[in-house]
Amino acid sequence: SCPAERLLSHRAVQPLVEREVAIKIVLPQYADHPDFIRRFEAEAQLVARLEHPYIVPLYDYWREPGVAYLVMRLLRGGSLEDRVRAGPLALETVAVLLEQIGAALHAAHRAGVVHRDLKPSNVLLDEDGNAYLADFGIAKNLNVAEQTQVGTIVASPAYASPEQIRSQTVLPQADIYGLGVLLYELLAGEKPFPGPTPIDYIQQHFSAPLPALVAHPELDPLLRRATAKDPAARYPDVPSLLADFRRVLAGRPLPTV
Repeated sequence: SCPAERLLSHRAVQPLVEREVAIKIVLPQYADHPDFIRRFEAEAQLVARLEHPYIVPLYDYWREPGVAYLVMRLLRGGSLEDRVRAGPLALETVAVLLEQIGAALHAAHRAGVVHRDLKPSNVLLDEDGNAYLADFGIAKNLNVAEQTQVGTIVASPAYASPEQIRSQTVLPQADIYGLGVLLYELLAGEKPFPGPTPIDYIQQHFSAPLPALVAHPELDPLLRRATAKDPAARYPDVPSLLADFRRVLAGRPLPTV
Protein backbone atom coordinates (compact mmCIF):
# COMPACT_ATOMS: atom_id res chain seq x y z
CA SER A 1 0.00 0.00 0.00
CA CYS A 2 0.99 3.61 -0.40
CA PRO A 3 3.13 5.00 2.46
CA ALA A 4 0.56 7.77 3.02
CA GLU A 5 -1.83 5.15 4.40
CA ARG A 6 0.65 4.42 7.19
CA LEU A 7 0.98 7.99 8.43
CA LEU A 8 -0.96 10.33 10.67
CA SER A 9 -0.95 14.08 10.08
CA HIS A 10 -1.31 16.47 12.99
CA ARG A 11 -1.22 20.22 13.55
CA ALA A 12 1.22 21.22 16.29
CA VAL A 13 3.17 24.20 17.65
CA GLN A 14 6.95 24.57 17.88
CA PRO A 15 7.12 26.15 21.35
CA LEU A 16 10.48 27.93 21.03
CA VAL A 17 9.43 29.93 17.98
CA GLU A 18 5.63 29.67 18.54
CA ARG A 19 5.13 28.45 14.97
CA GLU A 20 2.25 26.23 13.90
CA VAL A 21 3.49 23.25 11.90
CA ALA A 22 2.22 20.06 10.29
CA ILE A 23 3.63 16.78 11.61
CA LYS A 24 3.58 13.52 9.65
CA ILE A 25 3.94 10.64 12.11
CA VAL A 26 4.50 7.01 11.17
CA LEU A 27 1.79 4.81 12.68
CA PRO A 28 3.27 2.82 15.61
CA GLN A 29 2.92 -0.56 13.89
CA TYR A 30 5.18 0.66 11.06
CA ALA A 31 7.65 2.70 13.12
CA ASP A 32 10.14 -0.19 13.32
CA HIS A 33 9.42 -1.67 9.88
CA PRO A 34 12.83 -1.41 8.12
CA ASP A 35 11.58 -1.02 4.53
CA PHE A 36 8.97 1.56 5.44
CA ILE A 37 11.33 3.59 7.61
CA ARG A 38 13.94 3.49 4.83
CA ARG A 39 11.41 5.08 2.45
CA PHE A 40 10.31 7.57 5.10
CA GLU A 41 13.91 8.66 5.68
CA ALA A 42 14.45 8.85 1.91
CA GLU A 43 11.45 11.20 1.68
CA ALA A 44 12.94 13.40 4.41
CA GLN A 45 16.29 13.56 2.61
CA LEU A 46 14.67 14.31 -0.76
CA VAL A 47 12.45 17.10 0.55
CA ALA A 48 15.31 18.64 2.51
CA ARG A 49 17.33 18.76 -0.72
CA LEU A 50 14.46 20.15 -2.82
CA GLU A 51 14.36 23.71 -1.56
CA HIS A 52 11.91 25.61 -3.75
CA PRO A 53 9.30 28.35 -3.14
CA TYR A 54 6.47 26.00 -4.22
CA ILE A 55 7.55 22.76 -2.56
CA VAL A 56 6.27 22.27 1.01
CA PRO A 57 9.40 22.81 3.14
CA LEU A 58 10.70 20.34 5.70
CA TYR A 59 11.60 21.90 9.05
CA ASP A 60 12.76 18.83 10.98
CA TYR A 61 12.97 15.04 11.04
CA TRP A 62 13.13 12.73 14.03
CA ARG A 63 13.74 9.01 14.24
CA GLU A 64 14.16 6.74 17.26
CA PRO A 65 12.96 3.21 18.08
CA GLY A 66 9.16 3.10 17.93
CA VAL A 67 8.71 6.58 16.49
CA ALA A 68 9.47 8.61 13.36
CA TYR A 69 8.05 11.90 12.12
CA LEU A 70 8.52 14.82 9.74
CA VAL A 71 7.87 18.44 10.76
CA MET A 72 6.71 20.51 7.79
CA ARG A 73 5.19 23.86 7.00
CA LEU A 74 1.50 24.06 7.86
CA LEU A 75 -0.58 25.16 4.86
CA ARG A 76 -4.02 26.38 5.84
CA GLY A 77 -5.72 26.61 2.45
CA GLY A 78 -6.58 22.93 2.05
CA SER A 79 -5.69 21.05 -1.12
CA LEU A 80 -6.54 21.23 -4.80
CA GLU A 81 -8.72 18.19 -4.18
CA ASP A 82 -10.90 20.35 -1.92
CA ARG A 83 -11.05 23.11 -4.54
CA VAL A 84 -11.94 20.95 -7.53
CA ARG A 85 -14.68 19.18 -5.58
CA ALA A 86 -16.68 22.40 -5.95
CA GLY A 87 -16.38 22.28 -9.74
CA PRO A 88 -14.07 23.51 -12.51
CA LEU A 89 -11.61 26.29 -11.72
CA ALA A 90 -11.43 29.48 -13.76
CA LEU A 91 -8.83 29.42 -16.54
CA GLU A 92 -7.01 32.41 -15.01
CA THR A 93 -6.77 30.59 -11.66
CA VAL A 94 -5.54 27.40 -13.32
CA ALA A 95 -2.90 29.38 -15.21
CA VAL A 96 -1.39 30.66 -11.94
CA LEU A 97 -1.55 27.24 -10.26
CA LEU A 98 0.03 25.53 -13.26
CA GLU A 99 2.97 27.95 -13.24
CA GLN A 100 3.57 27.26 -9.54
CA ILE A 101 3.16 23.47 -9.70
CA GLY A 102 5.18 23.33 -12.92
CA ALA A 103 8.06 25.33 -11.42
CA ALA A 104 8.17 23.01 -8.39
CA LEU A 105 8.02 19.90 -10.57
CA HIS A 106 10.77 21.15 -12.88
CA ALA A 107 13.00 21.90 -9.87
CA ALA A 108 12.49 18.32 -8.68
CA HIS A 109 13.30 16.93 -12.14
CA ARG A 110 16.48 19.04 -12.35
CA ALA A 111 17.54 17.48 -9.05
CA GLY A 112 16.93 13.99 -10.46
CA VAL A 113 13.65 13.39 -8.60
CA VAL A 114 10.41 12.11 -10.16
CA HIS A 115 7.40 12.74 -7.88
CA ARG A 116 5.36 9.76 -9.23
CA ASP A 117 2.16 10.71 -7.37
CA LEU A 118 0.96 14.00 -8.80
CA LYS A 119 -2.74 14.48 -7.96
CA PRO A 120 -4.98 17.20 -6.48
CA SER A 121 -4.65 15.94 -2.89
CA ASN A 122 -0.85 16.28 -3.12
CA VAL A 123 -0.99 19.96 -4.04
CA LEU A 124 -1.58 22.09 -0.94
CA LEU A 125 -2.66 25.72 -0.83
CA ASP A 126 -1.82 28.64 1.41
CA GLU A 127 -4.36 31.22 2.54
CA ASP A 128 -3.72 33.27 -0.63
CA GLY A 129 -4.39 30.29 -2.90
CA ASN A 130 -0.76 29.66 -3.90
CA ALA A 131 0.06 26.02 -4.72
CA TYR A 132 2.74 23.87 -3.09
CA LEU A 133 3.82 20.42 -4.20
CA ALA A 134 3.62 17.95 -1.30
CA ASP A 135 4.06 14.29 -0.42
CA PHE A 136 7.24 12.89 -1.92
CA GLY A 137 6.58 9.57 -0.16
CA ILE A 138 6.88 7.49 -3.33
CA ALA A 139 9.19 9.81 -5.25
CA LYS A 140 11.89 8.20 -7.37
CA ASN A 141 15.45 9.43 -7.02
CA LEU A 142 16.93 8.85 -10.48
CA ASN A 143 20.43 8.86 -8.96
CA VAL A 144 19.67 5.79 -6.82
CA ALA A 145 19.04 2.28 -8.16
CA GLU A 146 15.64 0.95 -7.11
CA GLN A 147 13.88 -2.31 -7.85
CA THR A 148 10.11 -2.19 -8.37
CA GLN A 149 8.28 -5.47 -8.12
CA VAL A 150 6.47 -6.40 -11.31
CA GLY A 151 2.73 -6.12 -10.69
CA THR A 152 3.18 -3.39 -8.08
CA ILE A 153 1.79 0.00 -9.12
CA VAL A 154 3.78 2.72 -7.38
CA ALA A 155 1.24 5.51 -7.92
CA SER A 156 -2.44 6.37 -7.47
CA PRO A 157 -4.36 4.42 -10.16
CA ALA A 158 -6.47 7.39 -11.29
CA TYR A 159 -3.33 9.40 -12.19
CA ALA A 160 -0.71 6.73 -13.01
CA SER A 161 1.09 6.84 -16.33
CA PRO A 162 1.04 3.69 -18.48
CA GLU A 163 4.73 3.05 -17.79
CA GLN A 164 4.17 3.24 -14.02
CA ILE A 165 1.36 0.70 -14.32
CA ARG A 166 3.67 -1.60 -16.30
CA SER A 167 6.47 -1.17 -13.72
CA GLN A 168 8.74 0.12 -16.50
CA THR A 169 11.51 2.71 -16.20
CA VAL A 170 10.04 5.92 -14.81
CA LEU A 171 11.39 9.25 -16.05
CA PRO A 172 10.12 12.85 -15.67
CA GLN A 173 7.62 12.11 -18.49
CA ALA A 174 5.61 10.12 -15.92
CA ASP A 175 5.06 13.36 -13.98
CA ILE A 176 4.20 15.20 -17.20
CA TYR A 177 1.46 12.62 -17.77
CA GLY A 178 0.21 13.17 -14.21
CA LEU A 179 0.35 16.93 -14.73
CA GLY A 180 -1.79 16.57 -17.88
CA VAL A 181 -4.39 14.50 -16.02
CA LEU A 182 -4.36 17.01 -13.13
CA LEU A 183 -4.72 19.95 -15.52
CA TYR A 184 -7.70 18.31 -17.23
CA GLU A 185 -9.37 17.75 -13.86
CA LEU A 186 -8.90 21.36 -12.74
CA LEU A 187 -10.42 22.68 -15.98
CA ALA A 188 -13.22 20.11 -16.32
CA GLY A 189 -14.10 19.65 -12.65
CA GLU A 190 -13.82 15.87 -13.07
CA LYS A 191 -11.18 13.26 -13.82
CA PRO A 192 -10.63 12.49 -17.52
CA PHE A 193 -10.95 8.77 -16.83
CA PRO A 194 -13.90 7.73 -14.63
CA GLY A 195 -12.58 4.42 -13.26
CA PRO A 196 -14.02 3.64 -10.77
CA THR A 197 -11.93 0.57 -9.90
CA PRO A 198 -8.14 0.27 -10.19
CA ILE A 199 -8.57 -2.27 -13.01
CA ASP A 200 -10.85 0.18 -14.88
CA TYR A 201 -8.27 2.96 -14.47
CA ILE A 202 -5.49 0.71 -15.75
CA GLN A 203 -7.45 -0.17 -18.90
CA GLN A 204 -8.37 3.49 -19.48
CA HIS A 205 -4.78 4.71 -19.08
CA PHE A 206 -3.64 2.04 -21.54
CA SER A 207 -6.23 2.45 -24.28
CA ALA A 208 -8.89 5.13 -23.72
CA PRO A 209 -8.30 8.45 -25.52
CA LEU A 210 -8.36 11.56 -23.39
CA PRO A 211 -11.88 13.03 -23.62
CA ALA A 212 -12.30 16.43 -25.26
CA LEU A 213 -12.25 19.39 -22.89
CA VAL A 214 -15.68 20.89 -23.60
CA ALA A 215 -15.10 24.23 -21.88
CA HIS A 216 -11.63 24.84 -23.36
CA PRO A 217 -11.24 22.92 -26.66
CA GLU A 218 -8.24 25.09 -27.58
CA LEU A 219 -6.26 23.20 -24.89
CA ASP A 220 -7.06 19.73 -26.27
CA PRO A 221 -3.82 19.40 -28.33
CA LEU A 222 -1.71 20.36 -25.30
CA LEU A 223 -3.51 17.89 -23.04
CA ARG A 224 -3.31 15.09 -25.61
CA ARG A 225 0.43 15.56 -25.94
CA ALA A 226 0.98 15.72 -22.17
CA THR A 227 -0.98 12.48 -21.69
CA ALA A 228 0.27 10.54 -24.73
CA LYS A 229 0.39 6.81 -23.98
CA ASP A 230 3.98 6.66 -25.24
CA PRO A 231 6.33 8.66 -22.95
CA ALA A 232 8.48 9.66 -25.95
CA ALA A 233 5.48 11.42 -27.52
CA ARG A 234 4.93 13.67 -24.48
CA TYR A 235 6.53 17.02 -23.75
CA PRO A 236 10.29 16.67 -23.24
CA ASP A 237 10.10 18.69 -20.03
CA VAL A 238 7.75 20.79 -17.91
CA PRO A 239 8.88 24.21 -19.27
CA SER A 240 7.87 23.09 -22.79
CA LEU A 241 4.36 22.33 -21.55
CA LEU A 242 4.16 25.65 -19.69
CA ALA A 243 5.32 27.53 -22.81
CA ASP A 244 2.54 25.94 -24.88
CA PHE A 245 -0.04 26.76 -22.21
CA ARG A 246 1.04 30.41 -22.32
CA ARG A 247 0.78 30.38 -26.14
CA VAL A 248 -2.80 29.10 -25.95
CA LEU A 249 -3.73 31.73 -23.37
CA ALA A 250 -2.27 34.42 -25.62
CA GLY A 251 -4.30 33.13 -28.58
CA ARG A 252 -1.23 32.03 -30.54
CA PRO A 253 -1.08 28.74 -32.45
CA LEU A 254 0.87 25.84 -30.99
CA PRO A 255 4.02 24.80 -32.87
CA THR A 256 3.66 21.59 -34.86
CA VAL A 257 5.51 18.62 -33.34
